[in-house]
Amino acid sequence: MTIVVALLGAGSMVTSHAFATSSTVPTCSATSVRVVDYNTVVGTGNVNDLFWIENVSNARCSLRGYVRTAYIGNYGQRPTAKVGHRLVVAEADSLGRDGNDVGGVKRGVKLPTVTLLPSTGRASFWIYGTDIPRGSPPSRCIISFKMLVWLPGSARAVLVSPMRSTGFFWCGAISVHPIVPGVSGSDPSVPLAYYFGVPG
Repeated sequence: MTIVVALLGAGSMVTSHAFATSSTVPTCSATSVRVVDYNTVVGTGNVNDLFWIENVSNARCSLRGYVRTAYIGNYGQRPTAKVGHRLVVAEADSLGRDGNDVGGVKRGVKLPTVTLLPSTGRASFWIYGTDIPRGSPPSRCIISFKMLVWLPGSARAVLVSPMRSTGFFWCGAISVHPIVPGVSGSDPSVPLAYYFGVPG
């Protein structure tokens, strides 16, 4: 079931049921999709989190651009604290594909408009950040078990639960990659095994 909340303020190729198309298809709404925290790549302080957007409606819909996010939780390294408040996490749009920042689109390529087919359509995006405090003073860390995602142009948010039992954990700012066709968070698409070592 998709949970929607009110606005709080601002190898082989992977096959897909989402594809680039014209803008004549209606835009996906918060009630027509669910957002899934699919998997995470963590290493040497770098965290890349892959999300899937799944069409749960009986009609085609389209998406283009970047999601907006917010987190409910606590500051500090308290992985068992499952209650909290709205957290301040700076975010920036990023094409990705930059060093430890995986996924995204090639530079110089226009952001795709993605159509999700009824019931089966999927699109995806990555969020990149770090789980180590950096700088002076050091960046503030958060722990969250409730993530809110606003689709491009939507005034309502979709509630996302973390895949990991330790929740969403970021230190400092995050970089949000554009929504792309398929499940790999990359355009052109790549096999999921490229990131996770599992068949896609």
